[in-house]
Amino acid sequence: MDYKTCKITPGKVGLSELAEHFGLQPEELRWFHNRFCPIKDLIDPDIQSHVEVVYIPVPGLETGYFASIKKKKPLYQKANCLNVPRVFKKNYGIIQTAQENEGEKLTIYYETELKKIDKNQLFITRKPIYINQKRPDMVMEQIADEVGSVFYPLQLELYENAKLKRIANFPEIQKRWKTKKQQLASYYKGEIAEKLLNRIDKQLDYRGKTQRGILDSLFFTLYFFPLYELFSDNKTNTFQVSIPVFPKEPRVLFEITLRIDEEISETQKFVIMAKGKCIDPRTETEIASGKNMHNPINTGEMAEGNLDFTYRLNAKDNSIYSIWGQLELKIASKTRKISFECYEQQ
Repeated sequence: MDYKTCKITPGKVGLSELAEHFGLQPEELRWFHNRFCPIKDLIDPDIQSHVEVVYIPVPGLETGYFASIKKKKPLYQKANCLNVPRVFKKNYGIIQTAQENEGEKLTIYYETELKKIDKNQLFITRKPIYINQKRPDMVMEQIADEVGSVFYPLQLELYENAKLKRIANFPEIQKRWKTKKQQLASYYKGEIAEKLLNRIDKQLDYRGKTQRGILDSLFFTLYFFPLYELFSDNKTNTFQVSIPVFPKEPRVLFEITLRIDEEISETQKFVIMAKGKCIDPRTETEIASGKNMHNPINTGEMAEGNLDFTYRLNAKDNSIYSIWGQLELKIASKTRKISFECYEQQ
């Protein structure tokens, strides 16, 4: 059965009120209900005063409304605020390449599945990571890969605007880590491995530390950009965000401007451009040495950096179809370039 029924008090509930309760657009609920209801109970334009039962979609399933129509402009929840996609299931392929001073490139590839069952819950699984087209072969890479697998499946709780609120299955992750740590400790010996396992052990004592550790990746940073927050009348949104440019080092502060291009392509996609520059208050020497904060007594050159990414969103529901682009940061005698591609796979 593709639907559930909701009993209402006749004449007491309006279409907009009920649609908001279930996280749907009014026209979406009207379209869905009218597919299954008796002719006498059709919603046109609002719920009739005698109706006692409204047909609603099964939680976690798409209504099919947005796939049934071709969009002429992005779907807005209210003026200048894009509608948040309610449910979806996406498989993404991700390629990230980092390079310093025109040296050897390090390319990471993996696939991940995101399943959103309502506006506030997102489940994530991840397939094995490949480094330069092969599985990790160095000992520390292997340990890091094994540790990373502990965090998946990952369940995230989101705010109404699709921004991350918290890790919902943290106790489950802690249990998985206890088992995995015993396995790793029996297989990998030595002081370096022991220190790494102890560091992860301490990190997993606290939800906040764990959340920062898991989300300290370019994928999560970019995926949770404020695409569904309020834009200006000229369809721009400027904000500040710290970005993980160097592995295991403090993030670098950028100022980003998002700009919506409302033109819908033949393939029913529209674009959001993200452009920004580094505004980190630390000197380039402080960033290079891994300092968390700027010391006012320190003087020196400031870091130079820029960011340029393109988001393609599905017009049917505003879900992310692809993200691609690059960022560059110049500090002291070092220039780090990171290119990133994330594409929805069929």
